[in-house]
Amino acid sequence: MRSTLDELTKEMEELRALVASIAPVNLALSGHQDSLVRRYVSIRRRFDYAAYAVALYASFEKFIENLVTAYVQLESRRVQYAELPKKLVKKHLARTAEILSRGRIGEGRYAGLSELGIVKNLFDCLNGANPYALNEVAVVAHDQNLRAGEIDRVFAAVGIEAVCDSVRWADYLLDWYCNAQQLDARPQDGVPSATVEEWLKDIVERRNQVAHRGGNPDDLLGADKMRDAIQFIEAFSRSVFAMTVGRYLRDHYAVPGKGIQLVQRQGDGPHKKGTVVVIEKPAQRLFVGQPVFVLIDGRGARWGRIQSMKVADADVQAIEPGDAAANGIGVALDFKCPKGAPLVALADEDDVVWGRPDETVAPSA
Repeated sequence: MRSTLDELTKEMEELRALVASIAPVNLALSGHQDSLVRRYVSIRRRFDYAAYAVALYASFEKFIENLVTAYVQLESRRVQYAELPKKLVKKHLARTAEILSRGRIGEGRYAGLSELGIVKNLFDCLNGANPYALNEVAVVAHDQNLRAGEIDRVFAAVGIEAVCDSVRWADYLLDWYCNAQQLDARPQDGVPSATVEEWLKDIVERRNQVAHRGGNPDDLLGADKMRDAIQFIEAFSRSVFAMTVGRYLRDHYAVPGKGIQLVQRQGDGPHKKGTVVVIEKPAQRLFVGQPVFVLIDGRGARWGRIQSMKVADADVQAIEPGDAAANGIGVALDFKCPKGAPLVALADEDDVVWGRPDETVAPSA
């Protein structure tokens, strides 16, 4: 799943570069000695905007579809087809039949697919084969552009309900809203639902206006407004990613016998704005650089790695279960942990969410 967010981040940076280039390029052209070049400055402005509007929505839609696909792939490895959410099984069957009936296999978004492959996947699913492969185009299929309601339906079909409501309390979206509204503190009731809905609606409608009217949109955005929309899409997407990662971590590691449960010592911390916790002696080995996460209701998850550990004010690189002195272990994290929240450490690496230990990881801050 991590690669889906990496790709979106890269594309948003490219869009920022496009927006930043519009004014200086047009300024240079407006002073060109060739009158024909000067005449086309306003035309370039319209088509720069058109490219921006289409690319912003396209990157966002691709991110949502790829994230859902990646999540379902992981779930299909964890449980049998019959144990998947009923909405997903129903959608997979109905949309597969619809795709086959349209007779467009091998074209457009169905390029590279074959009728035989699609039918075989469905046959294996319905007959309890293990392993099995879902028809991913059926899983992510949607009839409308990705406004709030359609996003909710896409995620609800894979078992993650009310995404657009839940992300209103997610860290990235709250930080974006506070910055946009110049607030000193996060609102207790989350980002207003109308704000989320209107931003998504505006981005979809601007894309549709360009698609339907070509290079003659009614309302060109200035560079600042373009950057605002990019910031919203990044904040919203990162928040949705944190919700999806939270569900993955909950099902794969926050269950008995999977992750290493770390219990915060009562009445002690967290310290340093939530980034240092004091935990009881763990049942398994802990070490610096180890993957760790915390699940947060309504916000998905925060995750990262153990940055350092202390026992009796001495730095240690690892804690073994039999260490007699290892009571009250100070653990420094690269994310904020709520007071009393159960941390979970991983015994092994997981590149679905974490990168290699030497890579920079972008946790849900």
